[in-house]
Amino acid sequence: MDYPAPLVEIKNGRLDLSNAYAVGIGEFDKYAVKFAYSQFPAGANEGEELEKIIEEGQKTGMLFISDADSRPPGAAHPLSSLWDNGSDPVAMLRHEMEVRRIGIDQFGLNSAPAGTPLGLLEAKFLPLYLHHRYQLQAAVKSLGGLYYTYAIRTPKGPSPAKFREIVAPAKQRDALNAVLATIKPDVLAIPKRILDLIPPLPFGYEGGTAEFFNKRTGFGFDPIAAANISADMAISGLLQHNRAARLIEYKSINSANPGFKEVLDALVRQTWMSGVPADNYLAEISRAVQSLVVSRLMELAANESASPQVRATASDSLRRLKSWIESPAALKLEQAHRMAVRDDIQRFLTRPDAQFRQTQPLPAPPGDPIGSPGRSN
Repeated sequence: MDYPAPLVEIKNGRLDLSNAYAVGIGEFDKYAVKFAYSQFPAGANEGEELEKIIEEGQKTGMLFISDADSRPPGAAHPLSSLWDNGSDPVAMLRHEMEVRRIGIDQFGLNSAPAGTPLGLLEAKFLPLYLHHRYQLQAAVKSLGGLYYTYAIRTPKGPSPAKFREIVAPAKQRDALNAVLATIKPDVLAIPKRILDLIPPLPFGYEGGTAEFFNKRTGFGFDPIAAANISADMAISGLLQHNRAARLIEYKSINSANPGFKEVLDALVRQTWMSGVPADNYLAEISRAVQSLVVSRLMELAANESASPQVRATASDSLRRLKSWIESPAALKLEQAHRMAVRDDIQRFLTRPDAQFRQTQPLPAPPGDPIGSPGRSN
């Protein structure tokens, strides 16, 4: 099964939903049915005929990757995702971000039917603000990504013939740039005209199935929290420990590949070193994202499941960021924020052993073919 998202096209600068859902049977459905139910002439070798169907399908891009290999946050195949669209996940992320921009520009009072409490506009706005979330999850897989198939050995050789390939370095870096573009303060900022439209929820509407953003303000819509939630989708994707380990491995195999340090440098450079926005609202969003980056880096550096080199690289990034925060270049940052983050990093790096667990060595596969370990059979 495939899991495409509703397709939103852009025509003449406006959103078009006329082709949102596919009609009829999909191409992979036809291919699967052909393989499962084809009848062959008497005397034909069924195995050979089925192999021909497989080969024909491979030529037209009939690729199967399981749900189990597609859903995890650290999944590696760049073309196997849920609720995404298009043949190029990175290009499609940029498209979905433009869809999101146009949708936000058009969002207003008319987005709620007459008679609807205005507090419920938040529930209408949430899926638009996070419209790109699934395409982002697809795009980040190109970074440290691996094209692969469940190849088998046949008398003719491997089938498919091409079954393992690291995503090209340029494509990985393109994915990194597209993902980082989603966390710029001006992209995360909800326009003030929309904030003025959303009062707190009225009495009696707090429950039900409608989804609302979690908030730190306690009452009323919290745009800083919404920005943090959106930014975290990208930041957590970039700092996912399996992806980080692949980046380190692939860099060691081919120096042209981006390494995990390059990813961390790009993330820290954009979020911390690209200047303080002149607008106070954007500056507050920027500070929230900066704090989030540091928190996620500390979590990664302390993650017992992460490889030692991933943790070492994350810790080194924190040390270098702390040094920069203490340098004259960082004096432009708000002092309270700058000092608080510096102190947080310092406390983390000097934590006692009781709060820090080493990465445990991976266990060997079970050796006894029969019975439980420690039992004789």
